[in-house]
Amino acid sequence: MATALNMTMKLKQDPESQKKLQELKSIFPTVAQPMMDKALRNSQMVHFARVLVIDDKYIQVITEFDGDKKVYTDFFRMALPVVFEKIFELVEGAPSWNELNDRDKFYAFSSDKNLKALGVSSSGDPKEGYLFSAYGDKMVKEILPKLA
Repeated sequence: MATALNMTMKLKQDPESQKKLQELKSIFPTVAQPMMDKALRNSQMVHFARVLVIDDKYIQVITEFDGDKKVYTDFFRMALPVVFEKIFELVEGAPSWNELNDRDKFYAFSSDKNLKALGVSSSGDPKEGYLFSAYGDKMVKEILPKLA
């Protein structure tokens, strides 16, 4: 069964941070996106993923994934440290990457920034909201072979 990550973080508004944000936006297609694509594909647990910047004030990492939340966040901490370091350095109140580059601290920080969707989760988790899945409880590992 898929789980949603709606990680939403307020961006720093000082000129230096805003300049770094523009740099991240400019290199995202050629640097971050290929790295993410490879890691996401190799994970065999992510249904969908995207990164959004809203009015240069917020950044969102939004995914739908299978499996344990802590295993999921740790996989991406290990697989995409360069991407997350670039993102978190722009986030208001975020610890340094040296502090966040720890399984428990990364999980705690990302969980704290994970907004609950409206509605009730079919899993019964009170920290999650409604997430529709056309595939029911099918996992990426089950779906991909059927598409080949």
